[in-house]
Amino acid sequence: MGTLTANVRMYRLDELGDCFLLTFTDGAKVSRILIDCGSFRNSAKSIARLKKITADIKQELGGAPLSVVVGTHQHNDHVSGFVHCEDIFRQIGVEQVWLSWLDDPNDRKARKIGNDFNNLRKTLFKVRNKLQSMTGMSAGHPSLSALNDALGFFGSKDAAEPPELPADAVKILKDLGKKTLYLNPGQALDMPGLSAGSVKIHVLGPPRNTDLLYRKDPRKGESYDHALASALLAASKFFDASEHQSRGTSAEERQYPFNQAYKRTGNELKSDPLGKLIAGYNSPAEKWRRIDDDWMDQAETLALFLDTYTNNSSLALAIELVESGKVLLFAADAQTGNWISWADVKWDNTRTSTDDLLARTVLYKVGHHGSHNSTLVAAFEKMTHPDLAALIPVHKKDPNITKANGWKMPAKKLFRKLRERTSGRVLQMDGINPAGCNPGKQPALGAWKKIRIKPKQTDMFVELEIPG
Repeated sequence: MGTLTANVRMYRLDELGDCFLLTFTDGAKVSRILIDCGSFRNSAKSIARLKKITADIKQELGGAPLSVVVGTHQHNDHVSGFVHCEDIFRQIGVEQVWLSWLDDPNDRKARKIGNDFNNLRKTLFKVRNKLQSMTGMSAGHPSLSALNDALGFFGSKDAAEPPELPADAVKILKDLGKKTLYLNPGQALDMPGLSAGSVKIHVLGPPRNTDLLYRKDPRKGESYDHALASALLAASKFFDASEHQSRGTSAEERQYPFNQAYKRTGNELKSDPLGKLIAGYNSPAEKWRRIDDDWMDQAETLALFLDTYTNNSSLALAIELVESGKVLLFAADAQTGNWISWADVKWDNTRTSTDDLLARTVLYKVGHHGSHNSTLVAAFEKMTHPDLAALIPVHKKDPNITKANGWKMPAKKLFRKLRERTSGRVLQMDGINPAGCNPGKQPALGAWKKIRIKPKQTDMFVELEIPG
């Protein structure tokens, strides 16, 4: 066994968010990589917490710069800290910034997807704001709630215009480092600041197969660009429908024989059998039969499309401690499409295989805060290393989790599998470790001792020192 160690620090955001500082020490050589820095909200409390965390990072570095900063994808809870704490990061200094190929301004496919995606996002913000202004539309309406949940990952829910916070974060990141790299699946990079070949970073995703950026089960011959264009068209039509919901017949509707101009209203209905039919339809007892607002269900589908695409655009990394063969898996918020693509990655080094990296994984940073679609079953079943441990960046008191019908994070069945596979070596960001996973009590205490790791938990972070 060599002298290399990997220190993994999961910072506590006090809400949903990701911020991981990894420190590699090999004799006199030290190199640090920061993977994401963000929290879901932009409240004064959120910003204050991010500033405390970045101040701690600065103190930990002791005047040294960050070797690498990774921005995995454009969601608030992963990159907002680079906006709110830009001044601290500039004081710290950054040698390299790593982003995905989707952020590369010189990649034609990335530019096309980015333009379509931003148009969809802006249109959905307009739809959301229009629904909020509609008479009788409560904040708890499923369509409005779904839009707020999805758009909340991009910034404030109450802004008149789409907030640009995640996009601004990426702009800052591109200017923050001395060098910016845009990574593609199949690449393998040496960790800067260490001896060549001692720590390798393997890029798993996001896929270049754009269909998988969105779809769980891609259909043969369907491209992502077509799916995105269809979603944008649907969003535009949805916005048009909501615009004219309270303003009467639209120009498009006037082309149809059953438009508003031909509807019978007023006194003419009082003695007409049609009037009785309408009265019955409007009866409170028959409310469950009405379909007037069913068109709004499309908002939930579009919100899911937006959220799934953004998560599937995550930069997923497998960090290999070469001498021991141990692998640290950081999947960001990769959802099913991203995970599926790993099986077909064409590695620059033909001796590398995805299955081998998964089999040697000793630390899994659980994707998407442990949601039900954050971990592909087929891939997780390949994580068979006896030293496997898991870190979940979840805060069970986050309002999105505690609200009625809140987000199921971590998902119960996934958590049970994580606990079984790791023998209880599962730690949550909030420190609320369920039965069987308390590192200070059996059986988890013995499980951690078996792999020679003693977790450190403070008010600021959860930390593991992994021998490499």
